[in-house]
Amino acid sequence: MVGLNKLKYGGSALGRIHAKSNRRKVEAYWLGFLEGVLASESIESLEVASIRAEAEQFLQLFGDADAADLIQDLDTAYSDYHGEIFGIISGIVDYRLRPFSESNPNDCCNRFFGFCAGIACDNRLKIKEVEKLIDRIDQNVQLFEDTRVATLKAVAVAAISDGHLSIEEEEDIGEWIVRLVGDSCADTGLPTYGNTPSIDGVLRDASMVVFENAGFVVTGAFSLGPRKIIEGWIVERGGLVSRSVSRSTDYLIVAAIASRDWLHSHQGTKIIEALKLREKGSSIHFVEELTFRKALGF
Repeated sequence: MVGLNKLKYGGSALGRIHAKSNRRKVEAYWLGFLEGVLASESIESLEVASIRAEAEQFLQLFGDADAADLIQDLDTAYSDYHGEIFGIISGIVDYRLRPFSESNPNDCCNRFFGFCAGIACDNRLKIKEVEKLIDRIDQNVQLFEDTRVATLKAVAVAAISDGHLSIEEEEDIGEWIVRLVGDSCADTGLPTYGNTPSIDGVLRDASMVVFENAGFVVTGAFSLGPRKIIEGWIVERGGLVSRSVSRSTDYLIVAAIASRDWLHSHQGTKIIEALKLREKGSSIHFVEELTFRKALGF
């Protein structure tokens, strides 16, 4: 067994652990996404581009054979195209469900995030999808630890209570899904896996970021450069850098791209902890990468 003292950041032992957990995380998300696509019990034309984007992402990450076959099938001119694609995706889900066991709560969360992205991938929602969303939350009580999920359920239940789903109600549910998994492929043209979530109360005015004697934590994969360099820029400006979020944290700097080593597909432990502290009255500010870049003067 590898000793904890040997699990150094950037070391090979920790890298192997991360690689195994990252594969599991992506597989759970991919399975959930496909289940979300199937939730309406049909394949819509607007979903095809999103399915392709997620499949290409999964293929790029792990060279997955199912993803490669699905991309090829999406390019095949079937006489009943949407029916054939639905059957193919159903087969992938059935196959992947057999060995998949949600023994870890993280599996449940990542699979749920994927499901949310799947039902919202065409920017439209049907009552069937919303009903299955509610059932999925009810079947996994650990999801209620995230107040965003609890609110999403409440909004969804209220929306379909009259047996009808208006465009405004669709949008309300969609906005809460964005808070979990970020914007859909229909909005960005990009796969949802690796998105950062839309966080309420994000500080967007760069002039309000004060460095002197303020506590900073950074998370995610920054286009600005490696985390050590970014932390150095903060220290040069008088800021105090910590590796973990606490009540002394003033700013959590969130990269535009999720870190591959985050606990969940769209958020790491730092974001989770900061959200919990915010709910308890903490004044931690979330700062996105673009705003942070401006605050640095770049």
